Amino acid sequence: MYSDVKVKHRRTDKGNFVSRYTHWWLNDLFREGNKKDLEEEDLYRLTEKNESSNICDTLERNWNAEIKKSKITGNRPRLARAVWKTYALRWSGFGLMAFIKDIVPLVIPLLLNRLLLYFEGVTPLSEAYLCAGGITLASVVFVFLHHVFFLGCEKIGWHIRAATCALMYKKAIRLSQKSLLSTTTGQIVNLGATDVIRFDLLPAFLHYLWLGPVEMVMTVVLLWSFIGVSSFVSLGIVALAILTQAVFGRLIGRYRSKTALHTDKRIRLMNDVVSAMRVVKMFAWEKPYEKLISSVRSDEIQKIMKSSCIQAYNTAMAYISSRLMIFITFVVYVYLGGQLSFSKVFVVVAWINAMRFPVFLLFAYGAQLLAQSLTSFKRIETFLLLDEIHQSEKAAFTNQDTKASIGILFKDFTGTWEEVNLAFIDEKSNRPRVALNNINIQVKNSDLLAVIGPVGSGKSSFLYAILGELTAKSGQVSVRGTVAYVGQIPWVFSGTVKENILFGEKYEPIRYLQVIKACALQNDLESLENGDETLVGERGVTLSGGQKARVNLARAAYRKETDIILLDDPLSAVDAAVANHLFHQCICGLLSDKTRILVTHQLAFLQDAKQIVVLKEGSVADVGSYRELQVSGTDFTELLQRDKKNEIKPTVKNGLHASTDRQRLSSVSSDNEAKKEIEYVAAVKDEKIKRQGSISWKSYWKYLSNNTPTFIALIFIIPVNQVLLVLGDWWLSTWATRASIAAGNLTSSLNTTSSNQTTNLVDNQFYIYIFAGITVAFIVTSILRSGLEMYHLVVSGKELHNKMLKAILKVPIRFFDTNPIGRILNRFSKDMGQVDELLPRIFSDLSQIWGQIIAIVILAIVVNYFVILPLIPIIIYFLWLRRYYINTSRDIKRIEGRTRSPVFSHLSSTLQGLTTVRAFNMQHQFEQNFHELQDNHSSAWYMFLVGSRWFTIRLDLLSAAFLGCVVFLSIITTSVTDIDAGQVGLAVTYALQLLATFQWGVWLSAEVENQMTSVERIQEYCKLPPEPPHHIKETQPPSDWPSQGRIQFQNVYFAHYQGGINVLQDISVEFQPHEKIGIVGRTGAGKSSLLSCLFRLNDLSSGKLIIDDVDVSKIGLTALRSSISVIPQEPILFAGTLRNNLDPFSSHTDEELWSALDKVEMKETIEAFSTKLEMQLTESGSNFSVGQRQLICLARAILGKNKILAIDEATANVDIRSDQLIQGTIRETFQSCTVITVAHRINSIIDCDRVLVMRSGKVVEFDEPYTLLRKDGSEFGRMVNAVGKAESLSLRNAAKQAYHIRHALPGV
Repeated sequence: MYSDVKVKHRRTDKGNFVSRYTHWWLNDLFREGNKKDLEEEDLYRLTEKNESSNICDTLERNWNAEIKKSKITGNRPRLARAVWKTYALRWSGFGLMAFIKDIVPLVIPLLLNRLLLYFEGVTPLSEAYLCAGGITLASVVFVFLHHVFFLGCEKIGWHIRAATCALMYKKAIRLSQKSLLSTTTGQIVNLGATDVIRFDLLPAFLHYLWLGPVEMVMTVVLLWSFIGVSSFVSLGIVALAILTQAVFGRLIGRYRSKTALHTDKRIRLMNDVVSAMRVVKMFAWEKPYEKLISSVRSDEIQKIMKSSCIQAYNTAMAYISSRLMIFITFVVYVYLGGQLSFSKVFVVVAWINAMRFPVFLLFAYGAQLLAQSLTSFKRIETFLLLDEIHQSEKAAFTNQDTKASIGILFKDFTGTWEEVNLAFIDEKSNRPRVALNNINIQVKNSDLLAVIGPVGSGKSSFLYAILGELTAKSGQVSVRGTVAYVGQIPWVFSGTVKENILFGEKYEPIRYLQVIKACALQNDLESLENGDETLVGERGVTLSGGQKARVNLARAAYRKETDIILLDDPLSAVDAAVANHLFHQCICGLLSDKTRILVTHQLAFLQDAKQIVVLKEGSVADVGSYRELQVSGTDFTELLQRDKKNEIKPTVKNGLHASTDRQRLSSVSSDNEAKKEIEYVAAVKDEKIKRQGSISWKSYWKYLSNNTPTFIALIFIIPVNQVLLVLGDWWLSTWATRASIAAGNLTSSLNTTSSNQTTNLVDNQFYIYIFAGITVAFIVTSILRSGLEMYHLVVSGKELHNKMLKAILKVPIRFFDTNPIGRILNRFSKDMGQVDELLPRIFSDLSQIWGQIIAIVILAIVVNYFVILPLIPIIIYFLWLRRYYINTSRDIKRIEGRTRSPVFSHLSSTLQGLTTVRAFNMQHQFEQNFHELQDNHSSAWYMFLVGSRWFTIRLDLLSAAFLGCVVFLSIITTSVTDIDAGQVGLAVTYALQLLATFQWGVWLSAEVENQMTSVERIQEYCKLPPEPPHHIKETQPPSDWPSQGRIQFQNVYFAHYQGGINVLQDISVEFQPHEKIGIVGRTGAGKSSLLSCLFRLNDLSSGKLIIDDVDVSKIGLTALRSSISVIPQEPILFAGTLRNNLDPFSSHTDEELWSALDKVEMKETIEAFSTKLEMQLTESGSNFSVGQRQLICLARAILGKNKILAIDEATANVDIRSDQLIQGTIRETFQSCTVITVAHRINSIIDCDRVLVMRSGKVVEFDEPYTLLRKDGSEFGRMVNAVGKAESLSLRNAAKQAYHIRHALPGV
């Protein structure tokens, strides 16, 4: 349960100045990463100040202060304000550093001006060298300040994200039942997976919202000192650009809000579908759910596309604005009579280029991030303000002054589930109905209290009241001592079986063994591969339902100090023999000294209860001992006493399930079973899909080639756009050269060679027109380029999601047994979020930046070919450094992705078992577990951040070295090369851009590769091997197939997955049309496997399955599965409307839907709501009771109108009356259908036409029940005898009656 933080040692970055600011201390990690594949244990541990619990505590204090303040002022508390209070001081300190850092690029052009004057013959050589040294030194200072600033801000962003996630988790474990019903697990996971992503970058780019305007003003002032009033023209362009970017930033925030709503809906649907995939496949609902999810995805993509188009405009404007500024500034300057010169032109260009990043790119990105982050803060804030369970009230429960002998006291207690639970709304008064009404009960210490009643009577609410989960409208519940809880739906978390039982308690071998025996887990643990150290997956996918129920009981039984045990029908998931063992050995044995509250539908155990409470419609109908109730004449007496006059009355054709009011205690298994049978379980796969080496070019090609026309267009537009960018600067340099020649400002040597041109005046109009044409062409291609890039990449993400969705819906069911839900949802949330929002922007920036880098290098070589001498070793070192970095960075990024999934799986698991966690008072332990998991992730994330800075600071130092080479070689080679001031100015101006551009471009290339791991992970899901075809046109059966319902198993061998052990062996049986078949056998006998075989959840290993003369292996899965109705053991409903749950294909009329609901007696319940069939169901349909959900599932099966019905112990979790209703409805509605019933209890199949007895995956016997009972040595007879003498006699009589009535009917 508690994860180890798999890291080596604490981070030690407290070395000398050089070590800290060049991250020299990371060299060992990079060296190790180039020798082997890094694993989690190779990473460094976080220091205490960076641990999740510590950073969360600070934010939590400020958030609580916000809530406290809001109660006084009446205003809504703001999470963004709490975050500001937490990090404002640190953030402001880095702002001062950023201001100093951004002054440096403004100083360098002044030095460049003095350097260019040397080439014009104005300044001496010594000053030129000083200027060259100053430019190089200033660039080095800029490098160090830049990286210290960004790393500091990235750490703040990481802290904001981690603290917010931890705060959300702490909130989640305090949510009230009302709040849990108003949200979904998928929505909460999406908040923690997608909304918080932008917090990582927000602190750094937020500074540019004030740095941009400040730097703009400073730049304009400097420009004014050089070129006068024409500089103010550029100010107007900058102001307009900033204004439009701010407006568009707000628009992006709005679209982000709308996108998030669609994303939430999509993730919620995916959570529903993945959680219930077995049911989805059995009902052949893949297509309708694919259509539904795709529809939501289309709405989401529309919003993403709009915000991406705005982002494309902002990206284009960053380059367009600088080109417009240069063009208009010089045109106005010339028209006002200014004279162009090298020093003026390239200093102005250098200042405008220096302004491009902070004012245009970073300001725009900061505005977008702020708008998006405020939206995310508001969404998370809404979640943090949901109602919490009233801890103070719950604490008061345990401190009531009651008699020492009283363990639990209900005093005039009335409780309501509030308005969110549709099952408790009174539509007429529009007020919540009470869940419990005026309850007055006292339970003495060590007593066993049984709680019984029909579906929806308030039995579970009774337990929730004791736990403090049910809101008290009036009265109170007093509880003395500590409580343990066993839920109706068993809950296990991802961990070992042993961890699930211990649940944080100290291991005591003797006590542990006693619990294992009392809970009948010895044989199960022996059958598991690693015994009690076997890992159970999320939702316990490696365990059967009965095993999960017993593990849950063992968890409660193991807690020695517990005073009160609450048991919400834990015996329904096991057969009668095991239930008998659990009741006598555990509940009445090991736990005999505890106060026990047992909710049950199994009335045979009531004789041992000290007191029995009968609930009806939320009120106590009767209370007393077993004997008192027997003679009281209440409704309970009818439930206890068998109607001796009751007769078996089969339907005209092969009566089904008569005598359904019998006690549901007869079992198909026996403790005397000699042979231990091993049940099929699926081992959970560790997420270790970690392909080594770089992302393959095939992955890039598949991602980028989804839209071929736009891809081809981009291949043409991108180089044209880049050439136009360089061409504009080259033309400006040419213009300045001609102007300088005309003015006689060239050096004497140049004047000598060009003396024939000095008398010619410069045709400024000609140069302006050409310059204007180049600028306009650049603007058009820039807009086309940015727009097409964003469109192409968003469409690629859309196609990627569609392929993954189709693959997931078609993958065999085994995949869902071996992969946790959190892992699958992570692909659809975090990975898809990165593909939708991050990759398009990064790819777009990458193409822009690398175009510039290539142009800069080519230009430097063309201007001064001596630059190639230092350039060769720089390039070699760069290529080696990038490979050296990527080898380690890729591993760290993949580890980061792998350690992220457990965080969300833990959140999802906690929400599923929240009532159990709170009942056992394990909130603190689970919170600590979350912090440990998040620290695991943060360790990898921080290593990635610091590793990126380790790399980029070295790249920027390389850029500074390249800049120094260009500058110094320009001076040194003046006498050798035919270089002029214009060429030097152009080369140095471009080399200055390289200072920030090169590391940014290389980092982007590395970041693209790192982010492509998300694409790679999605593509891995796209390539999952599918099930057999769902549609085969050539062998499509007739539309009325199957018309009879004959089923033939011919020498069938079946495994749950390809290459697995055959769980069915040589099955050869035939079910006749309209026949009612009961399938019995102990756990692991192969009963449910037979249904899996029928639905082709995996293909047969060998043999044939024929339905109405059609070999099902030859037809599509949809044709097969849609032709068989099924009522699963666990009633599965989806969030959405009731209509969609009943009829996802929209193939039935309202009259048919109401008729089906009427047959299961749910019509009146649904009609009570104003929305009727359009009523919204919450996640898993939890606003209905388990029994009501089962009835809705039955209505769904009725609508199928198929000739074959499969029932997998559908009545295990319902009361006797609901059992009667379900069996009666099946008997009437499916009279002319073949019905196959898998049963744990013999009474539900004793009147079937024939019974199939299975053991170890083989058929033991198959005949009429009465015939089998008369047979000597019959396996079925031994099962009937095992339930007890009285019940055995009753069952034999029932079988005999059914046999005689059936054979007395004419024509049979």
